Amino acid sequence: MEKNRGFFYDELKRIIDENPKIHRVLSMLLDHIILSLILVIPIIICLILFSFEESNNIFFFILFIYLNKDFLNAKSPAKRLLGFQIVDKETGRKASERQCFIRNLTIIFAWPLEVVICYFNPKRRIGDFLANTTVISSEKEKLKTIWEDLNKFSFKLSYIGILFIGIIYFYILSLFI
Repeated sequence: MEKNRGFFYDELKRIIDENPKIHRVLSMLLDHIILSLILVIPIIICLILFSFEESNNIFFFILFIYLNKDFLNAKSPAKRLLGFQIVDKETGRKASERQCFIRNLTIIFAWPLEVVICYFNPKRRIGDFLANTTVISSEKEKLKTIWEDLNKFSFKLSYIGILFIGIIYFYILSLFI
């Protein structure tokens, strides 16, 4: 028998159970909330301690972290909690770090559009088409699995390419700011 966890929880669970599309959109929104809460504090500190010019570079570094939220085991924090994983569309294996980075490049300029597209097509959004990935259901995990994945983390040569693409991407973005 399921324990009553309150009106908000019960109502949200009912809505999600009735419409699985909401479940995937909720994953995107939850990721945005979690990462914003985590990353807003360093941004505020930077704005207080440094000039706008210096804060700009730190902001891009923090944004780079946001773009790599799926880097560990092809699961962002919300994907772990809600039971999703990014996989290569052709092979069905977990997406590479490069694919995860590429699929998130669209978030900066098309996030609201990505949410709408994700509602109508929960398996693929614009970034998934660019990276040749899809989102599948997987086992739900606790957030502490992030630390376990970090402990297993090892440097790969391909990370240099991701960093290089990120530098070019953010340099181009900085021209518009």
